[in-house]
Amino acid sequence: MPISPSAPVRSGVVERVRVPLLGGGLVVLLALTWLLSGELADDAEPLGVALGRTAVCAVVLGALAASRAGGRAGVREVLARPGGVAGLALLGFAGYAAGTLLAMPRIGTSLTNVVVALLPCFSVAVGALFFGERSGARRAAGALTATLAAAGYAALGADGARLDAAGLALAAGATAGFSAYTFLYRRRLAAIPPLAVLPVLLGAASAFLVPLAAAPLLADPPTAAQWGGIAVLGGVVYAPAYLVQHRLILLRGPVYVAALQLAVPFTVRLGDWALGGAAAPGAGELALLAACCGGIALVITPGRVR
Repeated sequence: MPISPSAPVRSGVVERVRVPLLGGGLVVLLALTWLLSGELADDAEPLGVALGRTAVCAVVLGALAASRAGGRAGVREVLARPGGVAGLALLGFAGYAAGTLLAMPRIGTSLTNVVVALLPCFSVAVGALFFGERSGARRAAGALTATLAAAGYAALGADGARLDAAGLALAAGATAGFSAYTFLYRRRLAAIPPLAVLPVLLGAASAFLVPLAAAPLLADPPTAAQWGGIAVLGGVVYAPAYLVQHRLILLRGPVYVAALQLAVPFTVRLGDWALGGAAAPGAGELALLAACCGGIALVITPGRVR
């Protein structure tokens, strides 16, 4: 059967529309994770929240994968690589969660967020040093601009942070580890659908988190309402967020996704204002938002072909 001349055109249009929609959806979903995680972490043990949301997310995505023949085959393929699974689970999920959560009591939430905001710069550096990926001057400048704006925004909410070397090392190590994870995931597991990959990685990450979270959970177990919130966070918010995030990593790469995620704290701030939970953003916040958006645009929009 001859192929319609309009088929490639339609395919190109779908591709151009799909990526921005996925990007916007990711920002909204990650903003929800911030809001719900913040509410839960205020009342429940943070490591317990991390373990609970990770385990619930693994179960939900595992059930979805098991409902499809292709998903079951993909899970078996991932399980056939136990060494790689353990390393990726540690870098991308367990190590990142533990590192950032353990850093917060030492250096404060704001300084931890400043370090995490350096993710695009970590991605540019890690990609160039260890994976032979060059971002180009335009994308590197955009990543740096967006990163500085996001770091400046996080610094506005400084909460008496201390320059504790161990705390800084934990936050930086977690961020660098996650950056390396995104490149390794794209190289090693790109041929397997994220729906089959994620349940295995999240299940392994849950196993890594159990020793860290067991004592705090036994000392101060969550209430029934908190368990319900953890279930919603992991199954309803994190599950689709991880799927979209990993699809975009495959489609556009780690630096693209890292830069896009810098819009999340500003989205949370604007949403809080729109819902009446906070005052209108000040001139400084708006200037940082504009700078961050400009930097993100340099990263995620294609350059001019010469």
